[in-house]
Amino acid sequence: MSVELAAWAGLDALLARFRPETPYGRAAKARGAVLASREALERRWDLTDEALALLADLDDDRVRRDRIRHHLGRLPRLPGEARGAFDEVELFQLKKFLFNHAALLALLPERLKGRFGLEPLPATLLELLGRGRQGDETFHVADAYDPGLAEVRRALRENDAAALRLREAREEALRARFGFAFEGRAFLLVPRERLGEPADSAGLLDVEPWDALRLCVRPRPGAEALRLADERAALLARERQLEARVLEALSVPLREALPLLAAQAEAIESLDLALAGAVLARENGLTRPVLGDGPVRVEAGRHLPTEELCAALGTPYAPLDATFEPGPTVLFGSNMGGKTVVLKTLAFLQLAAQSGLFVPARRFTTRLFETIHYVGEGRAPEEERGLSGFGFEIRRFAEAHADFGGETLALFDEFARTTSSREAEALLSAILEELAASPRAVVLFSTHFRGVKRLPGVRYLRMGGLDRARLDLDAAAGEDLAARIRRIDTLMRYSLEPDLPGERRSDAIAVARLLGLAPALARRAEELLDDGE
Repeated sequence: MSVELAAWAGLDALLARFRPETPYGRAAKARGAVLASREALERRWDLTDEALALLADLDDDRVRRDRIRHHLGRLPRLPGEARGAFDEVELFQLKKFLFNHAALLALLPERLKGRFGLEPLPATLLELLGRGRQGDETFHVADAYDPGLAEVRRALRENDAAALRLREAREEALRARFGFAFEGRAFLLVPRERLGEPADSAGLLDVEPWDALRLCVRPRPGAEALRLADERAALLARERQLEARVLEALSVPLREALPLLAAQAEAIESLDLALAGAVLARENGLTRPVLGDGPVRVEAGRHLPTEELCAALGTPYAPLDATFEPGPTVLFGSNMGGKTVVLKTLAFLQLAAQSGLFVPARRFTTRLFETIHYVGEGRAPEEERGLSGFGFEIRRFAEAHADFGGETLALFDEFARTTSSREAEALLSAILEELAASPRAVVLFSTHFRGVKRLPGVRYLRMGGLDRARLDLDAAAGEDLAARIRRIDTLMRYSLEPDLPGERRSDAIAVARLLGLAPALARRAEELLDDGE
């Protein structure tokens, strides 16, 4: 999915509410793949329907629903590759996966498990990682794995106890001799006069100058302490050898089971995405798209960012009802008339659908598009920064043009607006003439250029525009800008209507008047417009 296209369409407003629980689902969301396979899309939507049915069943069992969510959220990412031996952290991840996978399966109905391909994993694997006194989601190389390991650790405990007794005795002797209270500390900083003559501390303390007034003193270990330290180092080396042997032995069956675990991770990803999609659909009134081969039909389609903006501003929002036939469509309308929102709504719905999500519409019947293009206002990539606005549009049009022979959705917002109107109208007319012979592409041009030629095979629509029956140009006098904008939104009809040949209606001057243009200027502009006709 093009980041630029998704950002322009405002898809982030929907994706921000789409919250998979597992690392697998979150990674799939981050990839942002647009599905170009009918089979893959239908399966994703089928699974979302299954998840919706599960959520409906769980409406009266919130504890079970929350436990399902809990165990999904606890599933970790599996180790990436089958190496000779897993380390302790990787075995912990594997055990955590096995435990939460088993707990999740115990909560799901059999039919649902079958639909997602969720199957029990060998119970022996979880038992293998649970020897000794271990929690359900913890792992360490316990003594129970090797009798020799238990013996080495017993010897280490005895060594530590002997070393502690020896250290305490040495510290007590130093306290009695010098008054130094080490209390387990490795060193002390003491005034120089506290130590006395250097000969008094020989063999008992290691002494180093610290500054002009203090000395750093450490207890000097005796022969027995050094022997215990050497013994401990040897025991630790032996412990590491035995732990490595245990890890290697544990890794064999787990390494062999990795393909099974990976397959279950894929099934978990599908379940996670379906449940997240089902929650999204329930909370936002989304419906399942319908795939066909003909026109794209939108019934009460909602562009969520615009809907939310209208709610924040206190202005009415009009859902989109429209049909877009294969081939080119031209959409006329003045600025602030809603042309861009129509394009954004179509892009929003299509991108959501091909991302495998349900959509905010009463019904959305569409096609599977192999490519989706948008040409309009936006930030140019670094390599295209030297181009003018018109040059940037032409470059993007050339990219889209190469795909017009296939299943393509292309949206052009005020195409060629930065060149002269006559040149723009000629260019648009030539493009429309060619596109009329490309029945597999659905292409929509929004424009305010009225001189575009009327051609067979091209559909011409217009925005409903200002409701002239309720229009009072003097009513906005004295209002601030926010109030004027709300007034325009209230008066504007955002429906799509056929644009018949010979019709010339523009709301631009009326909109300018409502925004504060002086009445005399507005009247003169109307006169000049009439003269030009």
